[in-house]
Amino acid sequence: MNLNVFVNNFLGFIQSVRDIPWLRWLLRFLALSQAIEPVGWPTSFPLKDGDSFDFIVVGAGSGGATVAARLSEIPQWKVLLLEAGGDPPAASVIPSLFATLAHTEYDWDYTAQLDKGIGQSHPGGKIFMTRGKMLGGSSSNNYEIYARGVPEDYNEWSEVAPGWDWNTVLYYFKKLERMTDPVVLSNPYNAKLHSTSGPVAISRPKANAVFEKINERVLNAYEEIGIKRVLENNGPEIVGASRPHFTFADGRRSSTAEAYLRPAQDRPNFFVTKFARVTNVLIDPLTNRAYGVRVMLNSCEKIDVFANIEVILSAGSIDTPKILMLSGIGPSEVLEPLHINVITDLPVGKNLQDHSFTPLVFTGQRGIQTAIQNVFVASELDAYPTPTQTSFLKVNSSHYNDRREKPNIQTFNIHVGATAAPIILYGCRTIINYDEDYCFSMSKANVYNEIDVTSVLLLHPLSRGQVKLRSKNPFDAPIIELGYYRNKKDVALAVEAVKFMLRLTETSYYQNVGSKVVKLKIKGCEGLEYGTDAYWRCYVVNSVSSILHPVGTCAMGPDGVVDERLRVYNIKGLRIVDASIMPLIPSGNTNIPTIMIGEKAADMIKEDYSFTWR
Repeated sequence: MNLNVFVNNFLGFIQSVRDIPWLRWLLRFLALSQAIEPVGWPTSFPLKDGDSFDFIVVGAGSGGATVAARLSEIPQWKVLLLEAGGDPPAASVIPSLFATLAHTEYDWDYTAQLDKGIGQSHPGGKIFMTRGKMLGGSSSNNYEIYARGVPEDYNEWSEVAPGWDWNTVLYYFKKLERMTDPVVLSNPYNAKLHSTSGPVAISRPKANAVFEKINERVLNAYEEIGIKRVLENNGPEIVGASRPHFTFADGRRSSTAEAYLRPAQDRPNFFVTKFARVTNVLIDPLTNRAYGVRVMLNSCEKIDVFANIEVILSAGSIDTPKILMLSGIGPSEVLEPLHINVITDLPVGKNLQDHSFTPLVFTGQRGIQTAIQNVFVASELDAYPTPTQTSFLKVNSSHYNDRREKPNIQTFNIHVGATAAPIILYGCRTIINYDEDYCFSMSKANVYNEIDVTSVLLLHPLSRGQVKLRSKNPFDAPIIELGYYRNKKDVALAVEAVKFMLRLTETSYYQNVGSKVVKLKIKGCEGLEYGTDAYWRCYVVNSVSSILHPVGTCAMGPDGVVDERLRVYNIKGLRIVDASIMPLIPSGNTNIPTIMIGEKAADMIKEDYSFTWR
């Protein structure tokens, strides 16, 4: 039994005995009572072979839960939402325990493949691709960062998909949002871009005094290297550094299960079936119309259920293309060798984009007295467990002629007090899948030193990967080719960004404590002189990992898979509502843009069938 499984089993036990008086006092003390209390998730509808509905939504994640709940606002429509997993556990609801969900029953636990010679610090060139398998999908197990992207992202989308420009999508970003940060709401320039009435709770709670001091220290250092401080990274000023906002409030994660499904569960026209795995879409070969889906129930019974109006795929950027290809919709060069009849040849699974990152580790003050920060983690269990800062910046590269104004680099920084080395080692090996040499060199730096772990993300990579079928067996995991650094311009930009962030050691605080860049043991770079351009190029290529933002595998646009109303080309009655439809990856985390897609899709569907709902 791995540690994450143990944690989830333990929290399940705590949930079952929560009414013991001393335990209730302890939970209140730790501010966890909101997460351990009964959660009231939707009950599972007992689906039967031959059942019919108006809409069938496949996948209860960021897009699927949103569009399904919104469609059920029309009382005349019977809406079925199918989810391969079950209810989110307490470790999902508690904001600080996101890292304990990987490699459990709540994770699809996919493995993605790097190209040969890329990411040699990952054993076998593999990266763990954690995806949520529960109500809420990956909104129930992500790291809760709230980010929209920038206006230019959506104006670029609208060039290939009219109607997705910033002025249009801003309405839906505001529709989903319940901003609770008084600092943002008290500033009129920021407040006009936000809403306090949506279902998804957004917060930036004040941390304990130790965390706040660390946040100030890091943000001050960023200002010294030229990254200005901004009020927030979802306001009128996006380029700059701040503490991030999060998708939780009042001690509970605001997943789409929490924000959309719990409030909608009592509607008589809304049906949710859990542990229901869709294997393929049913398509009439004469009319090319989707009329239902085939489902494997938890009892291992296979049944067919039917859609009178539409089937909506919201299984995410990995599983939506998989289901389409198993249904005969996809590239002929992928389907024909597997003897799958090609109904329509579309670039399904192609255009995979992700935010890759390069890790940097900086030492700080030496001495176990800095471990006091780790003690304060217990006071932040209902919030975020470490001091965290983020920044967006535009880094210039002579090899990367990008005239756009939007940022091309994002950074995340977490600060860890000394003596957390065993936890770092565990996370490095089991969550990110770096090799032992790399992980030991990182954790060793923390034995007697506080450290900053900075992830340097490429926001708009030129490289593309692909999702393919492994076989025609629907229970085989797909092949996920990440495709990092297939375009060498991405390497050049990442190197420039890393070299820019190395200047952190030259700032006041970090100079005073003798900060150094930790020389991590990177496989493939052993013979290179440390600090040279050749070394950093090798470092970037072989330490690369994923921030877990796959998008684009069923992209909108005339050369894509769906049109601007998310209808699959050449197939009637079939739509896609998830991150796979993004033609280009946005500037930041992808959960909130995916919920926005669900909100906008629901309105488009209502319009298509003569219902207006604003």
